[in-house]
Amino acid sequence: MIRVAILDDHPLMRKIIRQELSRAMDLLIVWDAEDATQVIALVASDTPDVLLLDLSFAGRGFDPVTAVRDLRARFSQMAVLILTAYDDPVWVEELLRAGAQGYVVKSDDLSLRLADAIRVVAQGRTFLSPTAASSLTLANKKYTLTTRERAILRLAAEGQSNPEIATALGVSDGTVRNHISNIYAKLEVTTRDGAIRAAQHMRELPKPGASVRHELQTPLHTLLGVARLLENKLARDGQLLTADAEMLHLIVLEAQRLDGLLDDLTE
Repeated sequence: MIRVAILDDHPLMRKIIRQELSRAMDLLIVWDAEDATQVIALVASDTPDVLLLDLSFAGRGFDPVTAVRDLRARFSQMAVLILTAYDDPVWVEELLRAGAQGYVVKSDDLSLRLADAIRVVAQGRTFLSPTAASSLTLANKKYTLTTRERAILRLAAEGQSNPEIATALGVSDGTVRNHISNIYAKLEVTTRDGAIRAAQHMRELPKPGASVRHELQTPLHTLLGVARLLENKLARDGQLLTADAEMLHLIVLEAQRLDGLLDDLTE
């Protein structure tokens, strides 16, 4: 039995993942959570064989690359499988470098990929969904900035202040200031915004607008996930039951959420 934990800030996506994996007799979900800042404590209290980790915690003082590196250092027997809407090559490469054993993009068919991905990474092998594999071929293999400098700029790009970045990364405020000075020197800029733009142009940070795109993609992928679950159930059983009305209701809720996000974007 492979013990699995889920860390995703979207409750409907967690529900879809739970239902999707419930059909696999060799997989056991031991817990799920939405607070990424507590990931070390959560894993320490009940360490799974595989942790499914989303990246959609922007603005919460959470750097996924640093988290994956810390998790792999402290819980070396646990595999980390990234499950996210983000398909930016920078994310794929950095997270694999940090120690993630797999990367699945939510737009790829979860019903075909997820259980197999968990089994593969649990065996110590690497799994990339088709979109992640394609993205990796576009990644920049040479960096001007260090791993820590890129982590600091990622948090800065989310609007985090120096003290907030220091807290998120577990370093002192002075250390953050020193790194930012080094970043300015390397990138030949004099402002934080200039450093962020330069790093994005050099493809050392995810491209601009990734967070907005993710916010739009998450409800869309949830809709696709629910629809595929119902489609598979109809194909398997030949009918849908009254209990499936809840799933249909989820489709309506997510469609409304997506509509609202699009309205906010165009205002």
